[in-house]
Amino acid sequence: MQVIRLEDLTKAATPRGVTGRKVYDSEHVNVMNLLLKAGEVVDTHITPVDVFFYVVRGKGKIVVGNESAVVEATDIVISPKDIPHSVHASEGKDFEILVVKTPSPAKGGK
Repeated sequence: MQVIRLEDLTKAATPRGVTGRKVYDSEHVNVMNLLLKAGEVVDTHITPVDVFFYVVRGKGKIVVGNESAVVEATDIVISPKDIPHSVHASEGKDFEILVVKTPSPAKGGK
């Protein structure tokens, strides 16, 4: 059994310009922990695989296609592959999410 403690993982800038931690990566799944500061945004982009966002803490808005939702801890948002999506931390609130991509775009997805 492998136990991953998010707090023990190294933080680094992501290609989208926010702080993140690489949690897990295999051909079947890629998991990132994004740590957005209040007001930070992951701009609209398209992912070639299915994605879901699990809110660990804080409050923010997630946009998928033409829909958006204000979400907080324990909410899950589904983003099907090839649909534009973005993530916005609320003003005055840090926003921590797990981003789960399946299959991993670098290993199994195109």
